[in-house]
Amino acid sequence: MTMFITALIFAIMLGLILSDRIHRTIVAAAGAAVMVAFGLLAGFYTEKAAIASIDFETLGLLLGMMILVRLLEGTGFFEYLAIVTARRSAGKPWRLLLILGALTSLMSMFLDNVTTVVMIAPVTILITEILGLSPCCSQGRCCPTSGVSRRSSAIRPTCWSAPQPT
Repeated sequence: MTMFITALIFAIMLGLILSDRIHRTIVAAAGAAVMVAFGLLAGFYTEKAAIASIDFETLGLLLGMMILVRLLEGTGFFEYLAIVTARRSAGKPWRLLLILGALTSLMSMFLDNVTTVVMIAPVTILITEILGLSPCCSQGRCCPTSGVSRRSSAIRPTCWSAPQPT
């Protein structure tokens, strides 16, 4: 019974996050509080066990990387990296894919994978805006299998089009 209730709490919180009616941070904090309260009431763990299950090193790493990305955004680092990458790709999506893959691999050698993704995502979006491409792959331009997945998936991705340069 407890497993069913915890799964129900999780499903409700996930539904609230996906509905985007309440900010996801508030929903996540409320979900954690409800889960801890239920665990204490059901007696399957204690407050000490709940605190011990938090990985503060991972939270600290993610917080530090988000701060680093926010600081780098202010310096124009991502814009510079996007412009250099866009020039090297010459507007060709496959070349862009290879360059971004190589850049991501190179950064992963020195940084944590989560950090690399957090840093490469804004660069990718800026590049697609510069080149006038769609940042998601549902158009079949940058992912070789995106056309197949788009037609076979029950979920239809929605894409915004990057502004065309004037």
